[in-house]
Amino acid sequence: MRWAAAVAVTGCLVPFAPALTAQPALAAPKGCQSQPEQVTELTQKQITDEPWPQKVLSINEAQSKATGKGISVAVVDSGVSTENPQLKGQVSGGADLTKTSTEDCVGHGTWVAGIIAAKKGMTPFYGVAPDAKIIPVKISNTADLNSADPISEGIEKAVSLNADVINVSAQFPEDTPRMRQAVENALAHGIPVVAAAGNIDKKNGQTPGPLYPAQYPGVISVGAIDQYGQLTDFSNGKGQVTVVAPGKDTLTTAPDGQWAVPKEGTSFATPYVAGVVALIKERYPKLTPQQVKQRIEATAEGNIGEGSGQGKVNPNAAVSAVLSPNAKPNAPAPITPVKIVMPERADSTTRNLSAIITLGALGLALVALAAGTLIPAGKRRGWRPGRVAISRDPDQN
Repeated sequence: MRWAAAVAVTGCLVPFAPALTAQPALAAPKGCQSQPEQVTELTQKQITDEPWPQKVLSINEAQSKATGKGISVAVVDSGVSTENPQLKGQVSGGADLTKTSTEDCVGHGTWVAGIIAAKKGMTPFYGVAPDAKIIPVKISNTADLNSADPISEGIEKAVSLNADVINVSAQFPEDTPRMRQAVENALAHGIPVVAAAGNIDKKNGQTPGPLYPAQYPGVISVGAIDQYGQLTDFSNGKGQVTVVAPGKDTLTTAPDGQWAVPKEGTSFATPYVAGVVALIKERYPKLTPQQVKQRIEATAEGNIGEGSGQGKVNPNAAVSAVLSPNAKPNAPAPITPVKIVMPERADSTTRNLSAIITLGALGLALVALAAGTLIPAGKRRGWRPGRVAISRDPDQN
C-alpha cells in the first residue's frame, strides 16, 4: 500500500504564493521512528490569497448552505496533528491502531484533515467543511504498508467510532475479502466511503489498474485535476472513478503548525469530495450512502475524458440542487416539476371571421340609424329635395 500522494520539490511554485521553497525535514515527532516527508511549507504571513481549489470549486458559496456542523469525518491515515491553529478544536476522539503514538509521523493525515475541516477566519485557506469534526484513525507510521489489513482495520474502527463519513486517501492493488467486507459494513451502517482512485507513475512504466478500496461498489472514487481543469497524468483512470477534484499544488495544514503544499496526489483530491459529502450529510441527513453518491454524480460538472467519472465535483450544486433522491448522473430532475400555464393561442381563421362579423354588425347599425332619421324627413317634404338655409349676420346690409 502507498499513500495516494507525492511530495513537493524545492522551487515548486503555486498560484497563491510568489515564492516557495521546501523546508528542511522536520525533527521526528515524539513516538515516531521516521521523519515526516519533506514538503513545501509556508508561514501564516505567506498565505495572502485564496488557494486555487477554493476558487474553482466555489467552496465559500456552498458554505452559505452548510458547513458540516454536527458531522464527523474519519480520516483513515497516518494520524492527525493539532499543532496548526486551524485544526485546534477540530479533532475529536480517534484511535491509534499502530499502538505507538497518536503523532502524525508522515504528515499525510494532517494534510488530508486540513482540506476537510480547517477552521475559517485565520488565513485565506479553509476546509471544505470547517464546522465538521475529524476522527483520526491512525494506521501507519510510514509511507508504505505491506498489506491491505491496516486499511481494512481502519475502516472497521471508523464504523465503531460512529463516523458519519470515511475518508481513505490510500490505495492497494489487491481486492481482499476483509477490505471488501469492511467497506460493505460501513455502507450498511449508512456511512459513505470516499477513497482515492490512486496514483500511477507512468514515468517509471507503471500501468493503470484497479486499486482498492476505490473500486468497490458504492464507494465514491476520486481522481485528480490541476488548476487548469485538466485530468492529471498521475491520476489512475482504470476502473471506477466517480468524480474528480483538485489534486495538485494544493495548500493545507502541516503537522508542525505551519502550512504545506504537497506536490500532487489523488490523496488530496479525495478530502475535497469527503468535505462535500459532509456538507450533504448535514443538509440531507436521511440520505443513504448510495443517494449521497448519486447526488455527487448528478451535480458534477461533466466528464472531461477517460478517468474523470461524471466530472468535477460541484459543492454548491451538491448541497443546493433540488433533486429526486435517486437522481441519475448528470440528470438533475425537480421533485415537483412546475408547469407554467400559458393562454391558448387563438386560431387565425376564427379570429379574422370574428372581426368581419363585428364590423358588419357595426355597419348595419349605422345604416339603421341613418334610415330612422332620413326616411321620416323625406316623407314630410313629399320626397322633395331639402333646402339649405343660410343665416345672415344682422349687422350686415
